[in-house]
Amino acid sequence: MRIATVVFWVSLLVSANAVAAPRPNVPPEVLNLYKSYPVIELVTMGVGALAWERHGHIALCVREQDHAQDRCYNYGIGDFHHPIAMASGFFRGANSFWVGKMDPQEMLSIYRYADRTIWFQPLPLTAEQKQKVIDKLENDILEEHKYYAYDHFADNCTTRIRDILDNATGGQLSSMTEPTDGKTFRDLARDGFYGMRLFLLITDVQMGRSTDRVPTYWERMFLPEYLREAVAKRWGIQPIPVFTRTECEQIAPGDELAETGCKERGAPYVDGPSGRVLFALFILLATASAWATKLWGRFQRTGLAIAILPPILLGLVMWFLAILSPLPYVRGNETCLVFFPFDLLVLLPILSPARKRRYARGRVAMLALIAALHVVGLIKQPLFAPILWPLIPLLVVGFWRPEWSKAAVETKTPDAKPAKKPSMRKNRGGKRS
Repeated sequence: MRIATVVFWVSLLVSANAVAAPRPNVPPEVLNLYKSYPVIELVTMGVGALAWERHGHIALCVREQDHAQDRCYNYGIGDFHHPIAMASGFFRGANSFWVGKMDPQEMLSIYRYADRTIWFQPLPLTAEQKQKVIDKLENDILEEHKYYAYDHFADNCTTRIRDILDNATGGQLSSMTEPTDGKTFRDLARDGFYGMRLFLLITDVQMGRSTDRVPTYWERMFLPEYLREAVAKRWGIQPIPVFTRTECEQIAPGDELAETGCKERGAPYVDGPSGRVLFALFILLATASAWATKLWGRFQRTGLAIAILPPILLGLVMWFLAILSPLPYVRGNETCLVFFPFDLLVLLPILSPARKRRYARGRVAMLALIAALHVVGLIKQPLFAPILWPLIPLLVVGFWRPEWSKAAVETKTPDAKPAKKPSMRKNRGGKRS
């Protein structure tokens, strides 16, 4: 889509003569919706370059006959300039996000500037249903109502809009029972992070067992693309792209995989490396000091500390979040059993060497059980790479034998023959020598 066409389409949607003007590729039934004001529009945005933009965005807009009164309601406002404070509020379940009313031109310019695909879907609602939507939107922007505790899967910018539309239409969205593609919540979260190995690993480690369930068709509408899809299926209003991401315009003809990715997500991120192999290789390197210093026979305590302190510290953070956070996928996280803060006991002089060995062997058995439960499918969280981090140093503590150390081999001397007793022979003078 050329820039001139983009400007033309957007201007049509906000101009007073929008209905009368011809619009290419816009079905007549969609044009007819703009003959009855107000018009409720679902506006979805494709993925962006930043991590928090990789699952798209959504808003509801209200178009009035007097377009000076047009406005959009954005439920995804947060203090992104202070990400640490925002993340802290997220994990604590604090009201760290809010809804705001914005001018449509201003809101759309933000996403065009970020080069994110934009779709419009005017909704075929009755006058009563429109009023219910507007009343709820206006109520939500009140100071006492606008803040909410963000939950990526159950209470986000998309689920808020989904619920508003469902309540106004008497459950027309929640009653949909279409089959899904079988992806779990974790799979859907990972879809947006392909190409970003660090965030893919975070979904492995930080998202607990509740995300390994396949959501219903209604539940998967927590993502903008699936709410957009559901609206198209329920009311027959196909999304109208009014701005297309530059990256998608540059796809080579015939690249069906990339074209599908752009069509569905707004960007061609549909597959890529998971980062799990690199993570496992990093762990093997990070824990090598535990066995290398044992083999060498020097700086053994330092080598063990270098290998085991990082997973211990990570365990402290994860246990703290599990205790503090109300989010189910943070509280029910099986990684807390892998990264165990009590592994610090193998470094402290509190326990004798024999008790440290017994503790380490018990933890190795615990990790082996977790791996076995993963193999049989009782634990679905991808934990094979994380298990290696505490497992390797604990194997060294629990099962290393002294004779394996190089220093022990070097100091060991061969058995010497017993020395002969001095002779007591007599000399010529009759004296003993």
